[in-house]
Amino acid sequence: MKNNKNIIVFFERVIEDDRLYPSHISMYVSLFQFWSLNRFQNPFRISREDVMKLSKIRSIATYHKCIKELYRAGFIRYSPSYNSYKGSLIEIIDFDSEKVGEKKISHNQKFLPQDDIRFLVPVFNEVELYFTERDLPSAEADCFFTFYQSKDWKLSNEKPMKCWQAAARNWISELKKCTK
Repeated sequence: MKNNKNIIVFFERVIEDDRLYPSHISMYVSLFQFWSLNRFQNPFRISREDVMKLSKIRSIATYHKCIKELYRAGFIRYSPSYNSYKGSLIEIIDFDSEKVGEKKISHNQKFLPQDDIRFLVPVFNEVELYFTERDLPSAEADCFFTFYQSKDWKLSNEKPMKCWQAAARNWISELKKCTK
């Protein structure tokens, strides 16, 4: 019964918070469903595919945007995994035991822009896993990693990289263009 209170408190906050859209609500309800299937154990593992299917979110970009914004707003804790067999870790915040307001952004503010997120240099294993999940050889991951490591993880315009996955997607896209 106590855990059902979380969903009620969430909906109360949704009414007050104009930053949350139907996709956020759908995702949170889906995560709550997976939490209940895991007998309300925190943290629990999810698969992106399953969450997208249950929440009726079709775009991977929307999925990532919603899950990160729910995290930034303090509704969940999120630890991504690049291993589709392992799944990402999610923890539903217990509104009774934690003060969500401390982590939560005030209602009149927008979610943190991407620029406010600090870039973390990936380890080679992360990059290698990212490339192998996309059916590319480990050697290609090594080329990508070595190239950007030598450039101190800066883009061609000498600006610091914000997201290595975006750079990897561009790298892969260029690779596919060359092989056609």
